[in-house]
Amino acid sequence: MTSSTTDGTNDSTAILTASETSKTIGFNRIFVAVDSQNTTDGVFAKALELTAKFGSQLMVFHCVKGTMLNFREIYTTASIGAYGGIYTKEMLEMEEELKREALAELQAWLLSFGKKGEEKGISIESDYKVGDPGSQICAVAKSWGADLILIGRRGRTGLSEMILGSVSNYVVHHAHCSVLVVQ
Repeated sequence: MTSSTTDGTNDSTAILTASETSKTIGFNRIFVAVDSQNTTDGVFAKALELTAKFGSQLMVFHCVKGTMLNFREIYTTASIGAYGGIYTKEMLEMEEELKREALAELQAWLLSFGKKGEEKGISIESDYKVGDPGSQICAVAKSWGADLILIGRRGRTGLSEMILGSVSNYVVHHAHCSVLVVQ
């Protein structure tokens, strides 16, 4: 597209209309981090809106904070040292069963986002990892090739943010791509 300058010559600078801009400038791979907080619905709704607007691919991601040891590691560790006699095999088996149930609930919860997307004609991938949420969000988004990360914010400020940290703050400062923090 060319335009005329005031002296009558043609300017080769492209001028895009709003509809042309949304087709050429956008996000192809949108990554949304969800958790069990009240902010998840708003973050996911914004992700669906942007995905529909840009015709993007969408990944829903959740990070389970902490670590999950497998049964053998727990049993071996529990039998060593001063606390070796406290944990019975039955207690450890019950803990493993609770972990399996929690994992099944997590997978069902992530699949529910896919169903909501299907209702709007949007195909959604989902994934989860165990570990530090901020670093996992950045790592998985980068490996997936995201060009936009959406994340919610709990609204911590001051001392509570300094002591407890802020996942959204970490992601804003460490992500490889653009980040949209939804309040």
